[in-house]
Amino acid sequence: MWNGIRTRLATLPRPRLPQPCLLCAAPGARLLCAGCEFDLPYLTRHDHRCATCALPLPADSRYCGYCLQTPPAFEHCRVLGTYDYPLDNLIHAFKYQRKLAPGKALSGLLAELLRAEREELDAVEWPELLIPVPMHWTRRLKRGFNQTELLAADLGRALALPVLSRVVRRAQQTRTQQGLTRTARIHNLRHAFSVRPRAERHLAGRRVALVDDVVTTTSTVRALSRLVREAGAASVEVWALARTPEPH
Repeated sequence: MWNGIRTRLATLPRPRLPQPCLLCAAPGARLLCAGCEFDLPYLTRHDHRCATCALPLPADSRYCGYCLQTPPAFEHCRVLGTYDYPLDNLIHAFKYQRKLAPGKALSGLLAELLRAEREELDAVEWPELLIPVPMHWTRRLKRGFNQTELLAADLGRALALPVLSRVVRRAQQTRTQQGLTRTARIHNLRHAFSVRPRAERHLAGRRVALVDDVVTTTSTVRALSRLVREAGAASVEVWALARTPEPH
């Protein structure tokens, strides 16, 4: 009798415990409570942004000076927020402390933003596939995962888009980009990426979105977008969690 009772109890749905907010620890149904979601530094709250790289601008201008002088191979960036508190803390915990919940929360918010923007566009303008920014295998082995692949997988599921994580690779192990100037970043990434053999057939004529966590000087996405366009992609744009503002 007791075995039968235990079997029936095991099939009953377990009560869901309240999920504490990742920032304020208030109980709720989502990873971030409504108040903390509202307080995130959304990029849309900046009145002026570069139409290409999404850099917040201090004055009414359509493009930043860098994109005017050196236009990138990507058309534009769609970004959740600026790399400021508390968004920077959430991304740092996801990227460096192996805490997947912040990544899940932020990918959900970015997917909501992208879904809203997709409704305003013609279908022929929207990306057909996602490519996460690749990580060198040695760094991935050390970290245990590539955060951009997890982010791209979440976005792909939410927006019903295929994710191609093997068409481009990081061919060379480079110094970390963190703390480098724009010139040093460009030099650091020279010959860092390559398209895998026979990958062109997946890219030819396709509209691509590169998925990154943080866009800082655009050096990484510039190098990748140029490579993807040379491999035959019809267009490239960038999707990211955060955009680093210009230092003051």
